[in-house]
Amino acid sequence: METKSFLDKITHIVWDWNGTIIDDAQLCVDIMNQLLREHNLPEIGLKTYRNIFVFPVKEYYRRAGFDFKKISFEQVGQRFIDIYNQRRAEINLQPGAIELLASLEKAGKQQVLISARRVESLRQDVERFGLTKYFVQIIGLDDDMAHGKEHLAKAFFEQNRIEPAKALFIGDTEHDLDIAQSLGAHFFMVSNGHNSAWRLMSRTPFVYANLFTLADFLFNA
Repeated sequence: METKSFLDKITHIVWDWNGTIIDDAQLCVDIMNQLLREHNLPEIGLKTYRNIFVFPVKEYYRRAGFDFKKISFEQVGQRFIDIYNQRRAEINLQPGAIELLASLEKAGKQQVLISARRVESLRQDVERFGLTKYFVQIIGLDDDMAHGKEHLAKAFFEQNRIEPAKALFIGDTEHDLDIAQSLGAHFFMVSNGHNSAWRLMSRTPFVYANLFTLADFLFNA
């Protein structure tokens, strides 16, 4: 693939938020371990987390050890969200996020943020980091249960009549990859978020260690 000619054909960049632009995987592990301790369940490490995290997140909670015959997903999921919102000021951006957003803006790309976060919280966090100016649209869910975002992406493409061949997804999970493939769009994955490198690389060769290495490929290859 000749990178320059490839980017010239791209009109829209579809970004994921958690794990891709913000570095919150370890915080999610810490909160999950707090919940696991509260229910006398074994804790998990970051490596295990990246290997079991999946959408919809209800399945991830099951893999982590929760028995929904004993406690409802809604109860434990809301507990997670409450703690996450209390601690979200601790979160930092992924290295290279601002630089790549700025470079893609300079290259004339329309950048869109589509996340499985509640949209109100998402917009607050984007503004807190000073990133609102980079996105033509910020799209999220109406609730906190993180069931997935494929319907959001499909609706955005349909409503804006975006040609999938001219769109590039940047994400960190198999869910991001699945959405891009279902739409027929291009995709690049980073492996320092919520899914492990081996999981992503079992699906695609387009996996990068972080946003710096992805930017280097896009603009210097």
